[in-house]
Amino acid sequence: MEKEKKPIYKKWWFWLIIVLLVIAIGGSTQNNSSSKTSLTSDTSSNVDTSSATTSATEKKSVYNVGEVYENSYIAIKFVALDDNFKGYNKYAEVKNGCKVIKADFEFENVGSTDFLASAYDFDCYADGYDCEDFWSVDDSGFSSNLSSGKKTKGSVYYQVPIDASEISLEYETNMWSNNKVVFKVK
Repeated sequence: MEKEKKPIYKKWWFWLIIVLLVIAIGGSTQNNSSSKTSLTSDTSSNVDTSSATTSATEKKSVYNVGEVYENSYIAIKFVALDDNFKGYNKYAEVKNGCKVIKADFEFENVGSTDFLASAYDFDCYADGYDCEDFWSVDDSGFSSNLSSGKKTKGSVYYQVPIDASEISLEYETNMWSNNKVVFKVK
């Protein structure tokens, strides 16, 4: 009796090769992207933009209002911050001892492939503790799939303790490598 041969797509090593190829191709498209940005300073806000530009070789770990984080596929400008936001739904409940913060961002796809910019890629920490998202606002939860060269704006909202001494927002720039950029709130 002759042993029946399995088709190649039913073998475990075939799928391992496919996964490795997908990872390799995904990494190479990000590295071959353009890194030029056209985000401009917003002179209509009361934000200090004197330190808004950084050289491409400088590695910053924390970005302030008015500054731009950029890698080979996305540029993110920290446009504005309202550290005591009150423009939420009148029926919304804010936890006792907390306030709502609002941070505005502008995203530009500077790469050659589509990029998903989303509020869901942000996390907020106050004095090292995770803070809750605040959804009782009309424009919360933005998500935009940006084609190369396209832009979007969006805001994120969080409930943070009133007495927090350090507040930061982290944005995950690459879900495969867990790379994150930090935006300083306080």
